[in-house]
Amino acid sequence: MKKSIIFFFLLSVISYANNSSISYEYGVKDYKNSMTKKDGNVKTVGISHKVSNHKIDLSYQGDNVIREHSLSKVNLKSLDVEKYSIKYNYKINDSFALKTSYIKIIDNLAPTDQGKVYGLGGTYQFSKGLSTSLSAYKSDYKDFDVKQYDFAISKGFKIKDIKLKATALAKKIDIDGKTYGNYVFKDKDYFTTGIKFAASYQSYVAGVGAFFGKRIFTVLDDGTKVQHHAMQQDKTYMLSFGKKFKNFDIIAKYSFQNGKELPENRDDVDTKVMALSLMYKF
Repeated sequence: MKKSIIFFFLLSVISYANNSSISYEYGVKDYKNSMTKKDGNVKTVGISHKVSNHKIDLSYQGDNVIREHSLSKVNLKSLDVEKYSIKYNYKINDSFALKTSYIKIIDNLAPTDQGKVYGLGGTYQFSKGLSTSLSAYKSDYKDFDVKQYDFAISKGFKIKDIKLKATALAKKIDIDGKTYGNYVFKDKDYFTTGIKFAASYQSYVAGVGAFFGKRIFTVLDDGTKVQHHAMQQDKTYMLSFGKKFKNFDIIAKYSFQNGKELPENRDDVDTKVMALSLMYKF
């Protein structure tokens, strides 16, 4: 509670400055074939502020998941998670920028409680519309660490009045450690690829994306989110559609993931999330 108060105090201080935005996202989760997870919700509050060549992003994410044992149908203690993140970008010139990020995890059930994720990276723009990025992350947990390396290349282009951006990316994930609670890791090296498309037409925006290949403990969204449970994801699909107003954006999002709960040895577990995101710029 004390950390939440401090976090929102920082948000309020930054919000007095110009060239800022504040966002709120609410999503509902649905699990299929999970050993214990049934459904839940996720709430995210964030603020972004830019001044000169500096940009800082702060966010708070709170998850609550109802749990029930799939065999005995006995109700279990709910899963409650809080995540705090901060990301800082510095634009050196029109071509090159540096970034760093940090995530703190508070989980009432998982062995990754009190985990910390550190990130460092950079972006380089070769020409108008063509850019690349390279990032490295270290997830520091009690019994093991995770190192992740991201590479992405993006190209922007236009088809008549439609602006498009295509991004191809790859993630290399290495686990340094033996156990997650009572579970002993069998695989420690993962590699996944992905592709994303973003489009805008007048005031409308849309996006579609997918990840291919197995991954685990993945850092996402440019170092601001992390999946810290021992869930080996295999397929991921994402969709979004929204409208931008003068100072206000509204976007609907949908994501689907299929994977395996490693400690429970549970295959073909689906996770679906439907969310609505609101952003106010000032």
